[in-house]
Amino acid sequence: MDWQKTPLIEAIKHYTRRNPVSFHVPGHKNGLFFHDEMYEDFKGALPYDVTELAGLDDLHAPTGPILEAQRKAAELYGAKRTFFLVGGTTVGNLAMIYGCFERGDQVLVQRNSHKSVFHAMEIAGVTPILLAPEYDPVTTLPIGVNTETFEDAITRFPEAKGLLLTYPNYYGTSLDLKPLIMEAKQRNMLVLVDEAHGAHYCLGDPFPYSTLDVGADVVVQSAHKMLPALTMSSFLHISEKLNGDIEHKIKEALAMFQSSSPSYLLMASLDGARSYAESLTKAEIDVILAGIDVVKKELSKIKQIEVVNWNVWYLSDPLKVTIRTTTKLTGFELQDIFIKHNLYPELADDKHVLFIFGLGEVDLELPIQAIHSVGKLLQAYDVVNDTERESPRVNIGVKKFELSSLAIRKAKKRRVLLNEAVGFISAESIIPYPPGIPVVLPGERIDKRIIEEIEKLIAVGAKFQLEHDLKDVLVIDSEDDNE
Repeated sequence: MDWQKTPLIEAIKHYTRRNPVSFHVPGHKNGLFFHDEMYEDFKGALPYDVTELAGLDDLHAPTGPILEAQRKAAELYGAKRTFFLVGGTTVGNLAMIYGCFERGDQVLVQRNSHKSVFHAMEIAGVTPILLAPEYDPVTTLPIGVNTETFEDAITRFPEAKGLLLTYPNYYGTSLDLKPLIMEAKQRNMLVLVDEAHGAHYCLGDPFPYSTLDVGADVVVQSAHKMLPALTMSSFLHISEKLNGDIEHKIKEALAMFQSSSPSYLLMASLDGARSYAESLTKAEIDVILAGIDVVKKELSKIKQIEVVNWNVWYLSDPLKVTIRTTTKLTGFELQDIFIKHNLYPELADDKHVLFIFGLGEVDLELPIQAIHSVGKLLQAYDVVNDTERESPRVNIGVKKFELSSLAIRKAKKRRVLLNEAVGFISAESIIPYPPGIPVVLPGERIDKRIIEEIEKLIAVGAKFQLEHDLKDVLVIDSEDDNE
């Protein structure tokens, strides 16, 4: 069958079968030289770690097996063109934003976007207009931008050239974005989507749709998150309707931001992941989901936790299971308990733990035994009323940054204690990780609610991507505040 064809994998295998003598990089020479403690584990993969040799093509100017592998991915995803990414969705976000907009352009951007989106906007010199997401009333997690917020933003900022959305959220849940994307396209806006967690949405029901299918112009997906691909391997998809000049600019941006020595291991894993996804039958997917249901039922027997059942109006990924603590334990503390029983969740927040399943059937015996052990341990904790638990939240509406990235770079800065920072403009990002969504961004004015959110995150054990303890924050010196 056609899905079985893996052009890049086949080209590398053809090369290795010749038992070639390496007078080229990389220095392990097809696996001849490698650290003893790692060799046994790596020896099967090292022959795939090659470089741009005759017959193996060039990612930055593909004419052979890489081009064909990308074409097969584009066919599966319904894209005009698909690019392989070896720097994760981060490099895709950089390239699509840099390629789609000019310096000074205003771009509407979902406030709870990944930090790489805001880094890309800073590099591209565009002006972000922040759109507050709607929050699920039960979990208080952000689930997407609604059309009312978009209409408010476009009324206030009619010159905006584009809309940048995150879909789905880290928990695999989203609002239906079709009406929002349709309205943006009617206004001739470019629609870009960080669809990092949706690479498997090409499989169709019971998974949600990909935004590429409902009008998005450029979509970036982390294949390694939900498909069987190696970490840092991602796709960038170009819509059939995207202007050819912009497509060329994105390609040029990828040449700038991607390594000139891309990993063939990552690219081969993308070729293989595409083939794997394309090979799955409905019956196989049903078996996978049945196994997940078994795990959810066992978890649901524990009174001290709740398996979140999302609102039926949301789009939800069945491979993701969100677990809500119903005790005074935080999500971080609950995560520690799971880890002690050898169950490693993807992430935790103040109230929740997230389990992510893969596109394959797994042996459930050990996980079920571990869940039973967790349940016995949790019996020592009393269930509390939801009203006793209050989630930190920042409500920003629609707003523009107080200062541009260039003005921030030039301004005088100083550090102030967190409890003294209200009213100052932040000069740094404060980012709990995971999920990598900034609580505050450079150029935002810090208000009381932001400080409260940071303090509560610290109190429940969140980890931040900072080189120092989060006792103070870098701000713009008040003398430069209004420059």
